Amino acid sequence: MWLVVAHGIEVLLLLAVPILLARRIAKGRWRGAFGLGLLTFLFAELLRIGLAKAGGYAIGSGVDLGLRGEHGPWIAGALAGLSAALTDTGMRVYAFRGWFQRDDDADVEPLPDRDLARLHGLGMGGAQAMLSGVLVLLMATIAIVLEGKTMGEVEAMGFEGRTAIRVGARVYAWWESSPLDAVLAGVGELLMLAMHVGLSAALFVAVRGRRGRGWGLGAAAALAQLVVVTCVSALAATESSWVTLAAQAGGAAAGLLLWRVARSPLSE
Repeated sequence: MWLVVAHGIEVLLLLAVPILLARRIAKGRWRGAFGLGLLTFLFAELLRIGLAKAGGYAIGSGVDLGLRGEHGPWIAGALAGLSAALTDTGMRVYAFRGWFQRDDDADVEPLPDRDLARLHGLGMGGAQAMLSGVLVLLMATIAIVLEGKTMGEVEAMGFEGRTAIRVGARVYAWWESSPLDAVLAGVGELLMLAMHVGLSAALFVAVRGRRGRGWGLGAAAALAQLVVVTCVSALAATESSWVTLAAQAGGAAAGLLLWRVARSPLSE
């Protein structure tokens, strides 16, 4: 019972908090930049899927990346970090150059750059959080429906062979997890919102700053994301929610530092 409640709280936090924060920044005018952040994440995720397929093809062709060795989790984490840094940075640069156009003839005064950057970051981080929330809700639904079912009953519901075994194993693991782990997972995802806000602010300064200032800050942002995603992905393999949460808190700290550095140029 408590596990279901904890996952319900996790889903509610992941789906609601990004929108509530965006509304707090710009009230009725938050949807534009926030929505562009959602789109930026969507296209970056499609690029990551393409990179993952290319990596899978390379491994299938005999390229040994050492993923099964002692340092396999860190190698996999580094690949995830590199993929995230390349795709997110590339899409942020594209979005800030092509999608954020000011209309000087508009009747409504445009939002300040600092609010645009924050809303875009909340959109990207919010998209990631909300996607996680939907996946958690889907897994919870499957786990509740399949609780106590035999393998034959699972197969009768349309899951066959190895798929039935994998689904059964995930359902068992879901019910064996603790309510605290569910809440910590939600908190960790929300901490990453701060990282995305800092990343968007840094890249906004790099792309739209006066006389092209800030590219060093943009490079620092990409490097920070590479390191944070590498650590979060690798440490998740330890199956310790507290260790993963500590890595995500480090990502939030990096995002806040980037925001602190970028805030002054954004206010000019």
